[in-house]
Amino acid sequence: MTIQITRRKWIFLFASILISAALISAAGFGAKRQQTKKVWPKEPRVTSMPSVFSKVKNLEVVRAWIEDAGTPAVRAAVEIRNNSDKAVMAVDLACGEGGITRNGLTDEEHPAVVIEPHGTATVEMSFGEMTFGAPLVVSAVTYADGTEEGEEASLDAMHMVRAHNRAKRQADKERQAQKGAPTPVR
Repeated sequence: MTIQITRRKWIFLFASILISAALISAAGFGAKRQQTKKVWPKEPRVTSMPSVFSKVKNLEVVRAWIEDAGTPAVRAAVEIRNNSDKAVMAVDLACGEGGITRNGLTDEEHPAVVIEPHGTATVEMSFGEMTFGAPLVVSAVTYADGTEEGEEASLDAMHMVRAHNRAKRQADKERQAQKGAPTPVR
């Protein structure tokens, strides 16, 4: 009888140890999984309007505001006034490593004016494209007469985009000519 009680004690002790070990390891693995699911941004995100100014002599920032605050589509809107007698064909807005170009020269055969002389236009930039801690800058412009002004890096980026658009249009024309289709009017 004492042998059966001793066996039962050993079995109960062994089962208790197994259950305790299983609970501890389940809790440890669960906590570890929860930690790996959290994704922290590598760098801080822009959450408020940065300072805004223009590095282009004849383009003035009239006002700046936040559109769709509190949503994933939050963006900065900047109203720009063209104080020159020339039409603006392209304007670049930059914030650190991010930037956006409002470009009326995507189709060189049919250019579009972005800002009329002495007129205003609004350019918007997503907060996701902006660099934390950097100001929002009107950094480059191309006028209707072909003159340009602004930061060299922004002007280079605008030139690369135009070259890419030109090559794409040419490839589209060649592809349609090979198919025998008429060239589209844009």
